[in-house]
Amino acid sequence: MKLSTIEYEKKGHIAYVTLNRPDKLNAMNAQLHDELSRAWADFRDDANLRVAILSGKGRCFSAGADLSGGAPTETYRYTGEFPDITQTQKVYKPIIAALHSHVVGYGMWIALDADYRIATEDVSFWLPEPQWGIATIPAAWFPKIMPWAIASELLLFAERVSAQRAYDVGMINKIVPADDLMAEAEKLANRICELSPVAVQGMKESMVQANALDYKALDQITNWVQTRVMNSEDRREGGRAFVEKRQAEWQ
Repeated sequence: MKLSTIEYEKKGHIAYVTLNRPDKLNAMNAQLHDELSRAWADFRDDANLRVAILSGKGRCFSAGADLSGGAPTETYRYTGEFPDITQTQKVYKPIIAALHSHVVGYGMWIALDADYRIATEDVSFWLPEPQWGIATIPAAWFPKIMPWAIASELLLFAERVSAQRAYDVGMINKIVPADDLMAEAEKLANRICELSPVAVQGMKESMVQANALDYKALDQITNWVQTRVMNSEDRREGGRAFVEKRQAEWQ
């Protein structure tokens, strides 16, 4: 896979996905969207990979959409196609976001698309789109992944949210010193690799699909996932490992 705006590396069961436009503060252009979507598809389909770490190279995670083209000259048409947002591609493997400095605009969406989010102390989240006459695309999604009042603060006032405030309201899981960012992400990724991939991916699938459904639909999804996972070879191996007091060997 030929890539230039991201780096995509596999080490054991871990995929490393790194935004790689440092000269543009990892601002997201059409090429970056495309390459990121291809990396997520490969991550999803590679049976050896169990977890991904998403990060950004250079001075910040991402400065958001690349607006260097200036004012639009064509009539805008909403397509609803976001292949670089993993839930649209049915990526049910865990993703850890390792965030530093600015996490802005669309870059904030792909950061919050991750399942576990670590941030350095200097991180700030910002949706400046209203300043440029733009209604940010993930506005409808954000109240699902953060309190309504915090979503309003970001979306309606274009106010920055610090790492500490993001942690306090549950937008991120942990704040770490900058020098420890990737080490902490790898520690978490290795923990996931110790667990049953069938069970972990089944639970993420339940979370994603059930997010906006009523109780009856939730019960149907739970039934389907539980039946699959509990009848899997992973479940049998987990039982054997427990009895034999050893580390499970996932197939």
